[in-house]
Parts: sequence; structure tokens; C-alpha cells
Amino acid sequence: MPVCAFMFVDRTSRLILRQLRLDQLMIVTSETRTGIVTTPTLHNQEPGGGSVGTRRRPGWFARLRKHFGPQMMVGLGIATAVVLGWTQAPDAHGQQSTLTPTPLVRPGGRFEETDLLLLYSGSWTQMADQRASGGVYRRSSVQGSQVQLTFPGPNVKWITSRGPDRGIARVWVDNEDKGTIDLYSPGEEFGFSREWGGMNGETIHTIRVEVTGQRNGAAQNAYVDIDSFTIVGAYVAEPMRFENTDPTILYGGAWQVLPVNGASQATVHRINTSGATAQFNFNNGTVQWMTTKGPNRGIARILIDNKFYEVQDLYAPSEQAAQVFAYQSLGEGAHQIRIEVTGTRSGPATDSFIDIDAFIAPSANATPQPTATQTMTPTPSPSVTATPTATFIPSATPTIPPAPPAMRDARYFFQTSYRIDYEPFWNYFNAMGAVDTFGYPISRTFQFLGCQTQFYQRQLMQQCGTNAVQTMNLLDPDLMPYNQINFSNFPSHDPAIAGSAPGPDTPGYGSAVLSHVQRVAPDVLQSASVNFFRTFVSTVPGTNMVTDPNFAALVNLQIWGFPTSGPMPDPNNRSFIYQRFQRGIMHFDGTNGSTRGILLADWFKTIITGRNLPVDLASQAQASRFRQQYCPGAPAWVCRPGELPATDLTFAFEAQ
Repeated sequence: MPVCAFMFVDRTSRLILRQLRLDQLMIVTSETRTGIVTTPTLHNQEPGGGSVGTRRRPGWFARLRKHFGPQMMVGLGIATAVVLGWTQAPDAHGQQSTLTPTPLVRPGGRFEETDLLLLYSGSWTQMADQRASGGVYRRSSVQGSQVQLTFPGPNVKWITSRGPDRGIARVWVDNEDKGTIDLYSPGEEFGFSREWGGMNGETIHTIRVEVTGQRNGAAQNAYVDIDSFTIVGAYVAEPMRFENTDPTILYGGAWQVLPVNGASQATVHRINTSGATAQFNFNNGTVQWMTTKGPNRGIARILIDNKFYEVQDLYAPSEQAAQVFAYQSLGEGAHQIRIEVTGTRSGPATDSFIDIDAFIAPSANATPQPTATQTMTPTPSPSVTATPTATFIPSATPTIPPAPPAMRDARYFFQTSYRIDYEPFWNYFNAMGAVDTFGYPISRTFQFLGCQTQFYQRQLMQQCGTNAVQTMNLLDPDLMPYNQINFSNFPSHDPAIAGSAPGPDTPGYGSAVLSHVQRVAPDVLQSASVNFFRTFVSTVPGTNMVTDPNFAALVNLQIWGFPTSGPMPDPNNRSFIYQRFQRGIMHFDGTNGSTRGILLADWFKTIITGRNLPVDLASQAQASRFRQQYCPGAPAWVCRPGELPATDLTFAFEAQ
């Protein structure tokens, strides 16, 4: 960008900041429960650990597929490794979730410590360090904690670290004890590896690393680190598992995300409403639908490429997870599978629920792409008798037009595929610090509770009528008052701290605000330079607490609001320290000394859409009026419009 352009943006930012009337920046100290908030009122790793950007889990090897040639499969096409009593890799901070019962085997390459195919048991903590592969690793010193990888190929390499606090690990390959490895070293050494080879390259193998809890006399602790594994010489092509929360699955209807033991990633989407649908677009002629059976399951109708294929009765006298229905030899190119809920059931079933656990396919579109017209004329087929007195007659599904694209210009962010279209939002975004302050846009501009609104990764930006643009109190009771997200544990709202904030009629209000925040949000906590006050007062560029304390206090208060808790370390990772404010949560990462805001609005979006919604957040938000309100094809795309008045979600979360 030319220098003159930078000068123009800087001057514009300062003018807009100065034009913000101080009476619009006043902060009151009573809680609000409205959800339409134009001034703040007192009252995880984020999706990815605090970095700005997007990510999706299943497509890591999709770009390699073209190099593998014809797909060669083991056995029936999916090599399984059923390991009783194991749990899948924790999402963060040592918390565990349920093991996928049939882990897929992938071709060679690097398997990072967060890879879905690494099966963890015991207690593990996720750590961050730029010296590690991918910048993170998993650590445990608890005796008996283990990690296992199932792989094809003739050799495997374990990449770990050595250091003053490392202990002794024991390794098995194909259940053969390969002995212990002492990871002690007087200095830190990342990238340390051990390799085992000479195996049959045409069969499946396993490597298992166990924490012994032992150390040599010089070691300070008994930590064992899992950085990654690498496999060379494998030939098995990768089928990818797209979990029920993956954005490539397009849901129609008010589906619920529920925890289910034995389900892939431990959750399913579930509904019993006739006409509800789940659509998945895939490539290369093969797809598998993973679901469940049980006493309260009903009858589903399956369509392939908009043509009736079959019905499946999912009733079973007992709960059965990981039920897979395969559809093959569909031809090369793009295809679509649609699961339709009939709302009917066979005689012994107690209800008609249908579950979406996952889809397994060679590849799929990166974002959901609804077809231009989805009104279906089903292929004539026999009626499905659901009960002795009811017959299911297929009906057409709503027409969903294609989402309108956006102009690719300076306002468009390829990182998230959204554009800041609304001029007042664009001006406010740039004046208040742009991406560093808000993160990237994660929605279109839409009407939300009667106001123009756009979601950003850290904030919800809103303008109600002719009022000034403001951010919403995201952590208010009516929006997102939760304190555990994706197994990160944040401090709870503290009424005593929240109630101690100065009122807007306090003499020298700006200076009083700075003094209060500095007292409650320290820069140093138990010798750790958390920089909470420094972050608060320097978030918005162009402010100076020394030369203009009133302005610095009130403008930055627009972004953070007042503190509503004291600082608190994460109980599962003492390197992380959090502090809760009205509009955000500050996150100090002791492994690299950085302090940033958690990407809270990203998580609020998952509540509304149900896509990538963590189990712990889903449980806390069970009674929220915002939970899974995004229903493409429904009027205004709102599932329960009575709970969200004056809201139109049409295309709100469809990429531009």
C-alpha cells in the first residue's frame, strides 16, 4: 500500500476516535439481560488456541491424494484398530474425549500430537512452544499414561524432546517391548527422535509410548513429550472422516448436538422432526454414513444426487454406536448424499430420532455448497410403513437459493471468506484497531435482535437504528456467560469485582476507570508478566494514558468493558492465565509471554449454528435461546423465531 494510503487510514482513525461522543462511551454498572447492548453493562485456546485464522480437521491430506494414484485399501477399505479402554487425544489441557471406535489408517507423513489417529489414555496436557513441530506438543508425567498410533508401512519415527525435567519412556511396536528411553538432558533439545524399522510394509502396525513416571537422578521431573510421529513408505490412501460438527455438512431443521458414548468425537446431531435434513457433498464415488441405532430411533430416507436410494430403519433394542452404511461405485466427480428424517418409526421403537455421527469420504468440498434448487421430485418408490397405522409419504424439501457472492477487494478477508460490507462497521473496524482488535469477520452483515450486526472472531459489532456503532457485551447472561469452552477453564463472573467499578458520575471518570482497571487487572501476577492492564489500555491504537487518560480509558472500555473477575490460571495448564471482562477474556500464555483476547465470538457462532460446537459448551448452552437457531431454508433461516425476534439469519454464516 502506498505511504499516502497509510496516512489516510491513520488520520481517519484518529478523527473517528475523536468524534466518539463521551456520553456514548459512559459505562453503567448494572447487568443487562437484553442482548441488544449499545453500552457495556456490568454484569478457549480459542477455536485453535488464540491465533487468528480458520481451520478444519479432516482435510489435512486432501492435497496429497492426487499423488497416490488409484486408491488401495486394506481389507474392506478401512483398516480398523479397536483398542478397548483408550480415549482419544484431548482437545486441550489434558481433558479427554471418547475414542473413535474405528480409527482410519492414513498414508505416510507427519502425524502431529493433535492428530485424530493418536489415541491417548491417562492424563496429558497440551503445551505451546515454537521449537516444537507445529508450535505445540503434549506432555505427561503420570505413570501409565500412553499414546498409540496405528499405521501402515515399514517404519515409524517418534519425535519428542529432551531436557532437564524429562523422564523415562517405554516403547512398544506391534506389542513388542522395545525398551526404555531416558529423555533427560541438561539442556532443552526439541526434535529429538527415535526410529524403528524393518517391518512388513504391506501390513498394519502400531506404536505405543508409555510414561513410566521414572527419571534418572539428575532429572527434575519425569515428563514425556509427544511432539509428532512420522511414517515413511506407506501406501494406503486416506479416507477422511467429516465429523457431525464439520461445516461441510449442511443441516436443515433444529438439530441438537448431544453427547453419545462410543460416537466418533463423542457427539451426534439428533432430531426427530419430519422433513429435517443433513446434506453432505463429496467426491470420487464413495461415501459412508456413520450413525447410531437404539430403542428410540426412527426411519431415515437416503437420497444420492437428489434421487431416492433407500430407507434405513435405525431401531435396535439396545444402544449401538458407530453404525455405518456404505454407498459405493457412484462414479467419478462430485456427488451429494442427503439424509431425510421421516418422523416415522417401526412398531417397537419409542420415538423417531435420527443421528448424524459422521460421513467418511475420499474428499469433500471445503465449505457447504447448497445446490441452486433443492426442491425434489422423488423417484417413485414403495411407501414406507412406519407403524401399523401410519404410512410415510415423501415430501419436497425447501428451495435454498445460492448465497450471493461478495466483491473481492480490500474489505474482503480470504482468511475467513467474509467481507465488511457495511460502511459504519468498516470505519469502526479500522478506527479501533482492525484485525488486531476484532479478529477477522466470521459472518455477513445481518439483522440480529433488531440491529445491524456482524460477527468478528473476538467481538460482535452492532448498530441499532441511528445510534453509534458499538460492541456487544458478549459475556452477559443472555448471550454467553459460560466459563468452560473446549476444555479451557475461564474465570467465572465475580459480582464483587464487577460491582466495584466506578459509576459514570464519578468525578474524573476517565482517571477513575484507569485506576480501577489497574488495581483489578495487574500487569504482574506472582512474578509472571501477564500485562493485563497494559493490554487493556493499549488495545485501540492512537490512545495515550499519560497525555489523555480520559480518552484512553473510555475508548478502550469500548472494546473490553470493565473487569468482572480477577486473574486465574487454568487449573489444567498453569502456563495459561485468564481474566474475564464484560466483552472479552484476556489470555496470558506463559510459554511465549503473549497476552491476547480469546476468540469468544467464534464460539458464540458455534452455539448459533451448531457447527463445531464443543461438548462442554453445548451442555452449558442447552437452555440458551441462541442454541442452534441457524436453519437454512426456514423463514428468515431461524429455527425458533419466537425466541429471536427481529432477527434474519438468511445467509448470515454462508461464506461470501
